[in-house]
Amino acid sequence: MDEIETRRTRPWLPALLAAVISLAAFWLTAAPGTVLLESNSDLTLAAADLGCAHSPGYPLHSLTAHPFIALFSDPARATNLFSGFFGALTVFFLTLALAELGRCADGRERPWLAALGALAFGLSATLWTQASLTDVYTQHTAFLAAALYVSLRARRLALASEPSGVETVTAGLVIGLLLVSHNAGYAYLPALALVLWPALKRLKAPGWGLTFAALVLGLSAYLYLPIRASTGPLVNWSSPDSFYGFTRSLSQAVYADTPLARDWAVLGGQIAWMGRTWWADLAPGAAILGVAGLTVLIGKGRRQLLAGVLLLWLLPAALLLAISNFPVPQLVGSGETFLLTGAFVLAAGLYLGASRLARKWKRAGGPVAVGALTLILAATILLNLPRADLSERTGMEELGADLFASCPPRAILAVAIVQGDSCYFDGLVRRYARDRRPDLEISSAYQVGDPWYQRELADRAGLLPPGEDEQMRLWRYAGERAPDVRTARSFVDTSLLEHYSRTARRPLALAVDVDYLYAFSLAGREGRDGFVPLGLVEVWRPFEAYTASGDTDLGRLTLTRTRWDTLRFRPRPAGPHKYERAATDFLLGRLDVFAEAASAAGYAPRAAAAAVRAGWFSPLDPRRWDVAKDAAAVWTALARGETPSDVLVGRCLFYGLYGRAALYARRRLEEGTAGVPDLYALYTESLILGDEEGAARFSGILGAMTAPAP
Repeated sequence: MDEIETRRTRPWLPALLAAVISLAAFWLTAAPGTVLLESNSDLTLAAADLGCAHSPGYPLHSLTAHPFIALFSDPARATNLFSGFFGALTVFFLTLALAELGRCADGRERPWLAALGALAFGLSATLWTQASLTDVYTQHTAFLAAALYVSLRARRLALASEPSGVETVTAGLVIGLLLVSHNAGYAYLPALALVLWPALKRLKAPGWGLTFAALVLGLSAYLYLPIRASTGPLVNWSSPDSFYGFTRSLSQAVYADTPLARDWAVLGGQIAWMGRTWWADLAPGAAILGVAGLTVLIGKGRRQLLAGVLLLWLLPAALLLAISNFPVPQLVGSGETFLLTGAFVLAAGLYLGASRLARKWKRAGGPVAVGALTLILAATILLNLPRADLSERTGMEELGADLFASCPPRAILAVAIVQGDSCYFDGLVRRYARDRRPDLEISSAYQVGDPWYQRELADRAGLLPPGEDEQMRLWRYAGERAPDVRTARSFVDTSLLEHYSRTARRPLALAVDVDYLYAFSLAGREGRDGFVPLGLVEVWRPFEAYTASGDTDLGRLTLTRTRWDTLRFRPRPAGPHKYERAATDFLLGRLDVFAEAASAAGYAPRAAAAAVRAGWFSPLDPRRWDVAKDAAAVWTALARGETPSDVLVGRCLFYGLYGRAALYARRRLEEGTAGVPDLYALYTESLILGDEEGAARFSGILGAMTAPAP
């Protein structure tokens, strides 16, 4: 079998077959629409309207996904399938790259084994999930696999003293596109340079010039950002039409504020989280076999390849540790996508190990190697299918329909189901609202404080913001009292929404992240008939009184929790409640609003247990055993048909939903920089955990901080 595979099979045939298989898997499990995982809604809207997505802008995704959207009626569905298409391209090019790696390692390419190894990566937990929703990572890995393939081919030809100029120039072009697809590509440059070095050494001046020109040609895709931003698209993060905005977008400076020192316990927990992610991406034990397979590259003449492969694995992880400096012992959200090269390299190790097996055992080695990789692939599929299958995720479409059904006439519907990169769910709601509720005005509750968004609201809806002087006073007031920019921004945003509602004389309906304390209290009092209160938010409302007098001290009198118009969803008959399902399955992104919704709808136990799983603590965290016991107690009660106690459910919800806020608050309290929101967080923590003494203490501090000035 080894001879047949080596002499008769061209690598493109197994690569094409593997790509078709993976494409079928990705499209069968693709989400039907928006799921709010990762940057789903932001990138969908940027591609649909040719906008500039969140930093660094992702021009390649917008440019290439836009024509794909024209083939489908639903842009969210289209961009999900687009991710699956590039996931299949990743498998195709990785098959070719692994076959080339085999030729570099022992002079033989075994394309069928390479196809199985590439499929193992394609159907790994992280990549498969990314291929089922809208994000940039499958496109990024496709360019990485293509860059690795042409670099390995150029290396092999150069070492054999054969012409390699075309491959080297092509590598320059693909690497340029790789860098544009995601900034993590810059962490791959040392690895790709090591692989490509034998070919680069042979270049003469014209060859260097052509390679550099090809690299610049790939990087020129960045020019889309200032050109398109100058036309004022709907999505226009960082306004990259100016030099400052352009460089700020490319540098991702908006994500660079990491002032918190990381202690050894937290660092150890984050490294342990990385290890668990790499272990869980493939079948159990496959990571060990992959590392063992990499030892093939230890031999003479291959160590440069080994160094390149290890750099490809570890440098992105080091970059993630550097930029995600959170005071928690695990990294969350899309952080695991920075670890994709780990599964990438482990899949290469599986292929190299299987190739060595085929070479050592001669006639029997080929079938044994194929059988071993097939078993690993089957186990990987069985393990990862439940997590990667997003085909039943209809919660967001149902949520949009419920929002339209619940809003009063002519309302300003302010949407911020999640913050950060996914805050453009409001944009998708706006697209769907054109034909369903033309009387509504859709606004982002998260972006309403940005000047470019205020200009859009003024042009589109005639909603005029307050004057710059008033906004600056508002920001100063918030900055003096808020412990961080995010809290200050929330204060400003909610005040601006109140301003728009009052001046336009239109009712304001909020679909936003609810305040946790309200969610806990409401879970046992109302909403158990299927109605879900999503319109509750912690609001400081000094705007009207403050702008009337300009007196900063007057703001202290209006530091209150205010209940605005509450959206009440109509109950739906039969079957598992949509928000319960969403809360139980939403393990990759932000769980908070779904768990709160499920809790308020009477599904608190399942929501609490899901929250604990989503916010799992590191083994180094001293509370991990308490968390584990509480989660086990919830599931045990459910299995017996019993109802867990409210205290138990409250603790689980706290650990899963509110734990990070309290961690930040406690750290600032120790540093002497805690503000009112921090004290509210710690007061809530004390109430939920049954610490009456702590609750009384924080209540007293809050009373002193919010008392009127004498």
